[in-house]
Amino acid sequence: MTRELFTDEELAAFKAAQRLAFDATLSIEAQLHEGITEQQAAAMLEHWLRARGVSHFFHYGFVWFGDRTRFQDFPPLPHRLRDLFDSKMAHFSGHYRPSGRRLKRGDAVILDIGPIYRRAAADIGYSCAFGEPTEEHHETRMALAPYRRMILDMVRHGDAQGRIDKEIDDYTKDHGYLNIHSMYPGSAIAHRVGRVPGLRLPTFNVKGFSPQTVSYLASDVVGSALRLDVRSAPFWKPRSDRPCEPGLWAFEPHIGRGDAGAKWGEVLVVTEDTAYWLDDDLPHIRYWADHGVVQDAS
Repeated sequence: MTRELFTDEELAAFKAAQRLAFDATLSIEAQLHEGITEQQAAAMLEHWLRARGVSHFFHYGFVWFGDRTRFQDFPPLPHRLRDLFDSKMAHFSGHYRPSGRRLKRGDAVILDIGPIYRRAAADIGYSCAFGEPTEEHHETRMALAPYRRMILDMVRHGDAQGRIDKEIDDYTKDHGYLNIHSMYPGSAIAHRVGRVPGLRLPTFNVKGFSPQTVSYLASDVVGSALRLDVRSAPFWKPRSDRPCEPGLWAFEPHIGRGDAGAKWGEVLVVTEDTAYWLDDDLPHIRYWADHGVVQDAS
């Protein structure tokens, strides 16, 4: 995968796709009701987006309720190429995909969706609660606020991906939380989004992802299996000594404690000489501000 640079017009399209994805999560949050299943909520996310012109997905809806938001008792993920679609592979297995789990009042909720809108891909994650959140869940959501500034500063400084990953992991553990994103594909806190190929071809759901996305990410899986130095691979490399390459990166810090997990997911724009978040007016940022933590947009 080559370094990707985007025009202002293209960035506006990615921003619109990301906002549409968050609009979907807010709409479905308002429609949640006791007894709805994760599978039903995920289908509602996808239906809402299709009704607004989305025909392809970077990934289909992931929804988790209650202790499933912290991947309680989920199996570990393997790293071998042949295990890409193994039943134990994070996100690809039945444990990680939306289940028949029914929503209860007070449950933590994560809504996660990746639409491709007008050729621009998005991948977002949103945490909320059904009814009043527990104090522990609220604290976990608030604990994620510093990550946004930390990531931005380290990427701007040119720190290696491995160093950034370790700093985030150490910070998470030092504050008493579990690092849940280490169970994601590639143990990655981030991955590239960009110009996904094959959008004129038919699409379908491959264990939560589209074939176009699998093709887009395949170079990383193959490169890792062959132990090649894939310098611009689409997955973040937790042990890489390379900085974050220019392009669009979807960061998805996900932490947990007790019976609840929380995450946010949004796109970071990395250029040849700086980095900045694609949008500073997003639901998790407003949640933090409502509770006294204001993000510095500079």
